[in-house]
This record gives sequence, C-alpha cells and structure tokens, in this order.
Amino acid sequence: MMAPLKTARSFTSHSLREPVKLLASQESLSEIKTQTIPQFFHQNCQQFKDCPALAFEASPQGNKTWNTITYKEYETNVELAALALLYVGVEQRTSVCVLAFNSPEWFYIQFGALCINAIAAGIYTTNSAEAVLHVLSSSNASVVVVDDSHQMAKVREIRSHLPHLRAVVQLHGPFDFDEKEQQVGCYRWPDLMNLKFGKELRAELQLRERNVAPNECALLIYTSGTVGMPKGVMLSHDNMLFATYTADKMLNTLKQGLESTVSYLPLSHIGPQFFEIFLSIGKGALVYFADKNALKGTLVDAMVKAKPTWFFGVPRVFAKIQETLMQLESKCSEIEKGLRNTARLMMLQHYLDKMAGKPTSPVKYWLAENITNRMKQDLGLDHLKMCFAASAPMPKDLKLFFLSLNLPILEAYGLSETSAGVSYNFDIYNLRTCGKSISGIEVKLYNANAKGEGELLVRGRNVFMGYVNEAEKTAKAITPDGWFLTGDLAAIDAEGNIYIKGRIKEIIITDGGENIPPIRIEDLIKKELPCISNVMVVGDRRKYLTVLLTFKTEINSVTGYPLDTLLPETTAWLQALGFNYTHLSEMLHIKLPQNLCDFDPNSVEVQLDDKILEALQKGIDRYNQKAISNAQKIQYFQVLPHDFSMATNELGPTMKTRRNVIFEKYSKIIDKMYGNRKV
Repeated sequence: MMAPLKTARSFTSHSLREPVKLLASQESLSEIKTQTIPQFFHQNCQQFKDCPALAFEASPQGNKTWNTITYKEYETNVELAALALLYVGVEQRTSVCVLAFNSPEWFYIQFGALCINAIAAGIYTTNSAEAVLHVLSSSNASVVVVDDSHQMAKVREIRSHLPHLRAVVQLHGPFDFDEKEQQVGCYRWPDLMNLKFGKELRAELQLRERNVAPNECALLIYTSGTVGMPKGVMLSHDNMLFATYTADKMLNTLKQGLESTVSYLPLSHIGPQFFEIFLSIGKGALVYFADKNALKGTLVDAMVKAKPTWFFGVPRVFAKIQETLMQLESKCSEIEKGLRNTARLMMLQHYLDKMAGKPTSPVKYWLAENITNRMKQDLGLDHLKMCFAASAPMPKDLKLFFLSLNLPILEAYGLSETSAGVSYNFDIYNLRTCGKSISGIEVKLYNANAKGEGELLVRGRNVFMGYVNEAEKTAKAITPDGWFLTGDLAAIDAEGNIYIKGRIKEIIITDGGENIPPIRIEDLIKKELPCISNVMVVGDRRKYLTVLLTFKTEINSVTGYPLDTLLPETTAWLQALGFNYTHLSEMLHIKLPQNLCDFDPNSVEVQLDDKILEALQKGIDRYNQKAISNAQKIQYFQVLPHDFSMATNELGPTMKTRRNVIFEKYSKIIDKMYGNRKV
C-alpha cells in the first residue's frame, strides 16, 4: 500500500514544513512504494514480533547481564515514547533532539518522534554548549532529550536563548533538579515512562501518525563542518526507506530474523543511523548496545559478548581492532605467535592467488581457517558474515590485514546527503574501488581532468531534500535537474566501479600549482612505519610537503586521552633499533602531564635519539622513492608529543581526522618545518 504524498512545488526544500517532489521514475515507485517510516516500523515489528530486537547490559548487584526485548516489546516502547513526547509538548514539524549515547531509549525516542509527525535530530555528546545551541535553534527543537546531568548542564547554560524549547528530558541519573524545575519543563525519563496516558493523548497519536507523509523531512543529520557551524541535512521518510529497501535487497547474505549487530558509533552520524537502526529493522536483526566508552577502547569487550553477524565501522575503528589483536598476540608464546603469523600469511596468500587467477590449496586454506577462527574469537568476530567500512577511504594494508583473518571488508561509499549508501563493493578481489552504484542511483563525473578524475555527482531517490534554513547552500549543492555535487574527487571505470580519490576541499594545492590528495601519501608512510599511528600531510599554498607524525600509544578507556605507554608495535620497532623505551615521554625526552586536558603541545620540544630519527627518515625515504612526482615527496617531518584522539580534539566524534583543527593547534610546530628545520 502506497502512502500518499503531500503537494510539493520543488525537488528541494530548506524548510521543515515544506515537502518535496520525489525524483523517481514510475518503475522505481512501483518497485519501492512510497511509505512512511512509522508504517515501515510497525510492519516489521509485526513481522518479527517474537524475534529479539534490542539487547543492553544491566548491572543488578554488580553482575552485568544482557536484557533483551522482542520486536513486539520494541513497538510498545516506541508507542510509550511517542505518548511521552506528546505529553511534554512536542509540536508537529518541530524537532526532537537527542543529546545522548547509544541506548534503546535513543531508538524509542527517534521512532516516537516520527510517529507524532516530528523530526528526529541527533547531537554529538562531545559538542560544546555553543554547538548544542546551534542544533537546537536551527532545527526548531521543541524538546531535547539528554543523557545525563553533564549533558543537562550544557542545555541549562543556553536555555535562555531558546524561547521555543518546551521541555528538556533527562534519561539517566543522578538527577540534580527538583520538582520546581520540573514544573518549568525539566523531566525525568523514568517518571514519564510510569505515567498512565489517557484516551485523548492516544487519539492524538493516531491522528498525528496519519498526517505523516513520505516526502516530508524525517531526520536531520548535522554534518561535521570544518569551517563554521555544521549544516543540517534534511532526509525525508522516502530517502531513508529507499536506501533501506535497496540495501536489504542487495545484502541477501543476511537472513531476516537471524542476524545481529553492535551499536556503538554516534547515532548523530548517517552510517550508524542506517546500519544500526534502519537496516536492523529491515532485517529483523538483534542490536546489542556497547557501553559509552566503546570508542575509547571497550568496543572489543562488547563484540566478544555479542558476537555480531554484521559490523559497520570507519577505517580508524578497524585499525584499532588490528592494534587490539597485536596487543593480545604480544602476550602469546613465541610458538603461538609463529603459528598465528603463518596462518595469516597462508590465508592472505589464498586470497592473493584467487585475485591473480592462480590455483589455491584447500588443505592450506583449511589449516589457516582453523587458526584464524581462534584469532577472530579473541575479538568477537568469529560469527561475522559481513563487514562494512565507510566514512573515509579504507587503506589497502588494512583491507589486506582483515583478508588475512578471512574477513573481507566491503567498502561502501555514501554521505549524509545521500542517505548513506551510493555504492557497495561486493568484489572482494578489487581492493581499490568502493563498488558500483546501487540500482536506481545515477552517478557521473563533473569537470573531469585528463586522468579521468572529476567531482562525483549523484542523482536518485536517496538524495537529500536540502540543508535546513540554508536556501543558498541547498541551491549550490543540488542542480535544478537533481544532481547532488558530492565534493569528492573520483574516477569511474568502464564497468562502473567508483574510485574515490579524496575530498576536493582536502586536496593540497602547493604554491607551484600541484594538486595533491593527501590520504594516499599518509597511508603509504604508515605502511613504511608500523610504529606510527597518524600521519598528517601539510603543504597547502607552501613550497613543499611536510608531515606530522604521532607514535602509537595506549588510550585511557574512560577519559579517551592518549596515555604515555607505548603499544607493542612501537616497542617492537624500537627494540629492533636497540632501544627499550616503553613510554613516549622517555623516547621523546619530554615531560608529559598525567592529564592532557590543558596541555599545550607547542610548549615542549621533542628530542629523539639519532638512531630513531634515522629510522624515521628511512621510512620517509622509502615512501619518497614511490612518490608519483617530486611535488609529492616529503621534505621534512616532525614528531608530535602525543597521539591524536577525540579528547584532545584532533579526531571528530566518528574518529575522522579534523585537519583544520590540527593545522591550527600545531601551527608553531608546522612553521618550524618551513624554516628548514628537519626535527
């Protein structure tokens, strides 16, 4: 049954109250009928009513156990959330913002908001009060739901600037507001869940749900803006359901009612929204919730307990999983280390032979599989059927490492503005592409150069409505005939495979006019220097290229700050040079505070032993021998006094490198490299 569309004037919109025309052929509409997200949600909850839907950890008497709810209970809890949101004053076509870590309540509130004809918008928990104000104001929020008292304090600080905000709801205690404050619009979530909602409110819920249209805004995804405040990407009900149904059809390895995944990446991001919320409902899958410290080091703990059958991650998360395995292996006996390494090499050779069309050995594969399965068990990866990577290009070496574990990574390409996926690479033997575009989605290159590289343009039912309150930016992003300008430099081969070269905004243009994508250089240097965690190429409007380097160290799983303790890959590299350093400060000959909160990296001068400097330089030299041109060679490097992290602001909420922040934060160190000082 097709849900009726509301009358629209244009294919784009920058208002939460204005629907859009659908850029869809009759063939597309007959294959994937128009539907609202609440209809999709109820339909699947009924289909999978007895299947487990959500699992979360509870701690009765200090013993952590998994609590699981079924899809039938899921539907009931969403109805209660919708009634609670009506009770606290959510108005139609306003937004309900969620400033919280991943939890079942996040899911309930999002679907509850959509059922009452409101818009759901996530806010990163790492956002400052100023950034929270921007989202609440631009999204026309009538209610914000916060995780705890820490997030509540941010809203209190800015509430006087939000005349349209009707209520603030806190999910988890301790609660530090009294009954008087509750009367002026502060609520405890457990209290709301204990209310008995009357017939009038339930009738209002039914009326609101019938008024929802597929071509209206459902979600606001705020992009992690590098300059100024982030833009709010408006995604319609049809955008998200087109993306879900097309992916569900392609991912037929995943069986309905039999799969599971882990929710850990911020739900303010389109990737986890799609893979952890929408795809899980489409497949009738079970979602396990990792704790709030997952990105600080506890993710593998959740994976081991949950044993998911599919997993979505960004490249940096996969790199951290690799580091965890290396740490575990460093504690093994020499015999065990040798067996594991041999098994990985045999498994990788199996895949490389298949890529080259050579015969493979079933016996060697069987032996390697038995050992790599035990390695995957250590990480909770032994039940995985599919691994997805997106958000940034996946380094080839990282893909090869996971192939050596018999875990091909399916690289996907998409943006907030394309409702997640544009393409998926199902050809595990082509490690350079992110695959062909999904059926029903058109792609082409704009202004391609002599190398066949140009800006990637996308058109289809997945393309967003527009940027909220940003008419000019919407008009610049979407052409009159519906093509979205992605801002990504790409190439497309004769078979339709897409190759992403980098963000156009990140392309370094030297003062000699050379255009240089930095990611390839950074990945190649990391390959030459396994002790290095991060490489940042510098050189925009400069005479030559330089790099910033950070060594691999442990991360505090509670605070997220980098620690002084070196990781095994770094200590092994140092031992090969004849050094027994176990701490970064020792190696760099500097003093580091226990807490890096107020540490100024420009206040110390790194001093490395000559032999270490020489080894780093040799790694850079090896890269330079492979450089495409002289302009892409690295002239100087500088080691930074600590690794990058979210806590120290070099990484964003989804662990993407924040280049502009790094350039500003380390500007004095960078300037030294352009005064012809090598280190």
